[in-house]
Amino acid sequence: MLRRTFKYAKRDRLRAVFLCVSVVSVVVALSACAGGRESPWVSTFASTLPGGVKSQDLSKQAAAIPYASVDLSVGGPGGLLILAEQADGLTFWQSSSRETIVFRGGYLNSTRGLQRNLLSNRLTSGGEDIQPWGLAADQPVTYRVERSWEDTGGQPQAGRAQATFACNDELESVELPLTTLDLSRCTETLEWDSGETTRSVLWRHPDTNRIWAGDAVAWPGGPQVTWQVARPWW
Repeated sequence: MLRRTFKYAKRDRLRAVFLCVSVVSVVVALSACAGGRESPWVSTFASTLPGGVKSQDLSKQAAAIPYASVDLSVGGPGGLLILAEQADGLTFWQSSSRETIVFRGGYLNSTRGLQRNLLSNRLTSGGEDIQPWGLAADQPVTYRVERSWEDTGGQPQAGRAQATFACNDELESVELPLTTLDLSRCTETLEWDSGETTRSVLWRHPDTNRIWAGDAVAWPGGPQVTWQVARPWW
C-alpha cells in the first residue's frame, strides 16, 4: 500500500473538492464548487517535468520513484504523476502545479485545475452504474453516458451520449514506461445527443481487465488525454 505523508485533514480536503465536482448536475457543480477554484490544494507526492515537457528519461524517473505513477498528458504537455490518494474506487493524481486527474478503475473520471475540466461522469445501463471495461469482451457493451465539463470560457456544459465499448480479440504488444505487455485494444464510441461523435481507446489486460493505458476525448471538442501506467497501484 502506498505510504502517505500528508495529514488526514489535507487528504479530506482533496476528497471534498472532488466530491464537489463529481455532481452530475451542472448547476449544482457550479454553485457548490464556486469557491473551490481559489482554495489551497493539498500538497502530496507529485511531479511534472520542467515546462510540462516529457523527458527522454521518464522511464528512469518512474523506476527511481517507489510510488504508484502514471505517464500522463493533456492536449500535448505532460509528465509523470504520482498517486496522491485512493478512495471509494477512485485514484487521485496531482501535478506539482496542482492540476489533478481522477481515475475510476483506470478510466478517466474527472479533472480539476486544468484550463477545461471534466466535472462529472456517469455511465449507466438499465439505470444502474456500469464499468464496461470490467465486463467480458465477447461482445460489445452498450450504455448511457452523462457528463458535465467546462468550455473554453470556463462555463459549465452538459451532455448525454449512447456509448458502445468493444474490444479486439487480437492482443497488441504495448510498451509502457516500466514494462511491455500484451493488451487488448478497446474502443469506446460515444454518439452524443447533439449529433456529434467522440471515440476513446483503452488498453486493458486480457486476464484482469485492468486498464493500463488510454487515449481519450471526454466530450466533443475536449482536449485529448493520454496516459500509461508506470508503476501500478493495485
